[in-house]
Amino acid sequence: MNDDKLTAVFGGTFDPVHLGHLGLAEYLLKSGRVDRVVFLPAPHPPHKSGAEPAPFADRVAMIRTAIAGHPGMSASEMEAERTGPSYTVETLDILKRRYPAERFVWVIGSDSLNQLHQWYDAERLVRENSFLVYPRPGAEADLDLLRSTWPKALFDKLAGGILEGAPEFDTSSTEVRQRLVEQGMVACRDMLPGPVQDYIRNHKLYPQRNGDTTT
Repeated sequence: MNDDKLTAVFGGTFDPVHLGHLGLAEYLLKSGRVDRVVFLPAPHPPHKSGAEPAPFADRVAMIRTAIAGHPGMSASEMEAERTGPSYTVETLDILKRRYPAERFVWVIGSDSLNQLHQWYDAERLVRENSFLVYPRPGAEADLDLLRSTWPKALFDKLAGGILEGAPEFDTSSTEVRQRLVEQGMVACRDMLPGPVQDYIRNHKLYPQRNGDTTT
């Protein structure tokens, strides 16, 4: 990656990757806002709590099977090289050192934007990097909160990255896992790419209703 194209770094847990993730990546590419999208799953996401996610290797494999045949999309296992929490500011530091000719923009949801001031080394993160903010249904960007939290220059920078008019994807990995437990795979067919459904069944990744992983 050394041709000065703009790369959107789509970080997250992707537990599992779903059609909303793919839809957003396709929107970013087709709108011309970025030249490529790199999915960057975190082995140990610092902002998540609760049950352990599916094994990192499986989450990477699900992303790769989901994006197969989608030009401009790729997945990186870079975070597996690190130990401890995957802090965004440190991830971007590593990317910029490895690819000094590349331009990066970090992709986050509006719900995460509202909490960004609580992230590790948040002021440097925003001062030194660019963001694209996609809408999350029911968790719109709180501009009043942002104004009261960030210096004006950083507020303007963040507000300028909000994707006005972007489609909303009312799907979450949490809901996918919940449906698997309560209703089985049949309830997730409109939320997951077909190859990801097959991967989950074949590798028995998530407990499903009545222990059934073949529905």
